[in-house]
Amino acid sequence: MWEDLGLNPLEESVYRVLIGRPDASVEEVAAAGGATDESPRVVVALEALEARGLVTRTPDGARFVATSPAETLGAELVERRERLHRAELALAGLVETYRVGSMGRAQRELMEIVEGTEAVRRRYVQMQLTARNTIDFFSTGGHQAVGPETTQEARALRRGVRLRGVIDEEFLSQPSGSDNLDASLIEGTCVRTVRAIPLKLIICDGEVAMLPLHGRGTEVSPSLVLRGGPVNVARALFEAVWERARPYTERTWEIEAVDARLMRLLLAGLTDATAAAQLGLSTRTVQRRIQALMVRAGVSTRLQLGWHARDHRWV
Repeated sequence: MWEDLGLNPLEESVYRVLIGRPDASVEEVAAAGGATDESPRVVVALEALEARGLVTRTPDGARFVATSPAETLGAELVERRERLHRAELALAGLVETYRVGSMGRAQRELMEIVEGTEAVRRRYVQMQLTARNTIDFFSTGGHQAVGPETTQEARALRRGVRLRGVIDEEFLSQPSGSDNLDASLIEGTCVRTVRAIPLKLIICDGEVAMLPLHGRGTEVSPSLVLRGGPVNVARALFEAVWERARPYTERTWEIEAVDARLMRLLLAGLTDATAAAQLGLSTRTVQRRIQALMVRAGVSTRLQLGWHARDHRWV
């Protein structure tokens, strides 16, 4: 970790000594580190730390004081993250330039096979990073290549890209499935749900699409990247599923947040037991809450409860 922050072992040792006391002289630092015969090397380390703002001198110049790592190293980390983000965007642009310049043949311009889960992940993230206007996607089953820790949805949204996603029951049934979905809603993704989705899919700007070569229920590798005319087929499929899918919103009027989440999960097609697992409740507790909502809505069936929830904007 310290090497990642640009400190060598001696600088780390010296800094650790200083942050454990108000101030210290060169000799005291050397003695605390068990290096009484290496004071010249300690002086070099102290000067390096001082140059980075991690150490300051007392007014008489004879003693050294450690500064807050949160202020100094924290600022450096923020700057490094920003540089990494800029590098990712530059790399994505270079990759796309390489693709356009090297393909040459029409069939490779229209269709490309990506093999290997890691290669699929890189291409998926690249598509998210280079999208200019829209990203449409299907999510089904568990994460294979891209998960909550690697997706670039939030960055795309901050750039003003519109995201629409269709999620199915299998995705919602995964551990933390509803939590991940709620996080996407808060960030600004528009989400709808259906019972089952044909396959995993991402379409960027209506110009490029990626989907598993062998369809639903298979590994994401190999995946097929489509451009040109074939993308129209993927777009038509997405729009058809989007139109018949049920909105899954973050709105919670009149009822408790947990009940709003429960209603969204039930309307998405999950069973009582699966919804209970997503909410961290027992099945019996879920059933009691449903019964209470039915009483409050003045209805006698769950179907009527679903209509009431829609009409009264509970979800």
